[in-house]
Amino acid sequence: MNIKGFLIDLDGVLTKDENFTPIEGAVEFIDYLNRNRIPYLIATSNSRFPPEEIIRRMRNNGFNLSPEKIITPLVVAPEVMKKEGVDTVFVIGSPQLIEFMEGKGFSVKQTPEVDSVLVGLDKGLNFEKLKIGTTALKVHGAKLYALNRNIISKDDDGLLFPGVGTVAKMFATACQCNGDFKHFGKMGPEYNKVAFEKLGIDNPGQICMISDDLFVDLKGYKSLGLKTVFVTTGKYTLGDAEGADFVDIIVDNLTQLIGRVNIIDSEN
Repeated sequence: MNIKGFLIDLDGVLTKDENFTPIEGAVEFIDYLNRNRIPYLIATSNSRFPPEEIIRRMRNNGFNLSPEKIITPLVVAPEVMKKEGVDTVFVIGSPQLIEFMEGKGFSVKQTPEVDSVLVGLDKGLNFEKLKIGTTALKVHGAKLYALNRNIISKDDDGLLFPGVGTVAKMFATACQCNGDFKHFGKMGPEYNKVAFEKLGIDNPGQICMISDDLFVDLKGYKSLGLKTVFVTTGKYTLGDAEGADFVDIIVDNLTQLIGRVNIIDSEN
């Protein structure tokens, strides 16, 4: 496999919980990329924390990272929503997400009379929030946005739950609104544009996506011409990847990649 650089998923690939505890081999792999000046970008759909907070926590856990090495949906969402005339928003998500959106100038409300509903990962999702969101969309004509299109996610205790994209799809189906919904995570057009520009590699065939997400990440980016690596440390198992023709390499540890890919000089 000949490549110039990497897009690297975060949850289940580099870290394993909300404390951003490193997965075995992850710190060493990032050190290897830094040491050899191999272009890379951490491409995450994490919707609970602002990018600066993610980098701060990762650095506290031994990762040698700078802020420009990460892209999250929160890099993309505020700009797009403002362009589309959104002022008020009902947020389904973490307190950190609410604070972030308020800091970007949006009026975050806890009632259905809003311009938009923004769906992020919300561990406090309850019936009241479902009612407010549904009413905002169906009765008040709010626009529906999601911070990613993830189908399934994995909690710190190892149990699985419906992903942000699945929750947003539920609202779209219930309200028959927006046709579907716009999302700001991986494989979203705005996200991809920013990611490829930050990585600085024009030819998709010279980029490798590393992820534990078989469907949004690996199948999606393979369709754009990227090389793909599936890691077994996250939410999908080796059995789930059986017969997946969109996976080029499977590894149990990121350090297993060293020596298995040929890094093309970025100047060539």
